[in-house]
Amino acid sequence: MSNPDSTLLSWITAEVNQALSVVRDQIARFSAQAGDTAVLHGCSDHLHQVSGALRMVGLNGATRFCEAIEGCFTGLTAAKASPQTMELIDRSVLALKEFVEGLERGQPNVPLRLYPAYRELGALQGRPDSGEKDLFFPDLAAAAPEHPQPRVVPADELCAHLQAQRAQFQRGLLGWLRSQPGGLQQMAQSVEALYQVAGQLPEPRSLWWVAQGLMEILASDPDREWLAASKALCNRIDFQIRDLASS
Repeated sequence: MSNPDSTLLSWITAEVNQALSVVRDQIARFSAQAGDTAVLHGCSDHLHQVSGALRMVGLNGATRFCEAIEGCFTGLTAAKASPQTMELIDRSVLALKEFVEGLERGQPNVPLRLYPAYRELGALQGRPDSGEKDLFFPDLAAAAPEHPQPRVVPADELCAHLQAQRAQFQRGLLGWLRSQPGGLQQMAQSVEALYQVAGQLPEPRSLWWVAQGLMEILASDPDREWLAASKALCNRIDFQIRDLASS
């Protein structure tokens, strides 16, 4: 994930810091005034202002995080605004403020650092399945590296080659889902073969480089939650090969 232009970032940082500081001040006043929710009425507007500023400079992950904080104020009543809830919101506002300040100091734009708080905000709003992918916005401007041993398949054989790779990927996927040995290896070999001929395939050619990385991650035995999400990704890879083979 690339960092935003430093000049643009400097323009919004003061505005963002001021708005988030106001939100934290209002939360503190709410806690001090025995739960008068009228004190919090301006929080959504300030957070909406912050979201717009972050979006303007391309900070998509931070924008998503800010929107999650803003959503906590929708329909917030004194009964729902428990000390634990307000502590979580305040902590999240502080995390966002420190994240933006860090970017101005040159820290990398990695919004996944905000994920622990994002997950708690999601649970607070009835979305316990808020995943890391919500904050994953990779830099797609960078070109994927070419395969170290690229291949050129004759044009009249390319379709058959793609069909063969899909058949192998499907066999491997079925075996992997059934916990059979060798299934993941078959999938990886198929993706490797597609990466080798990526120069002959339509965009996005970088997909096959990324898919190869996915196979390596799966081989490292990821946690159960990540594994469940990766099954859908493998199905999408299968559909992509299908579309290429039928074009």
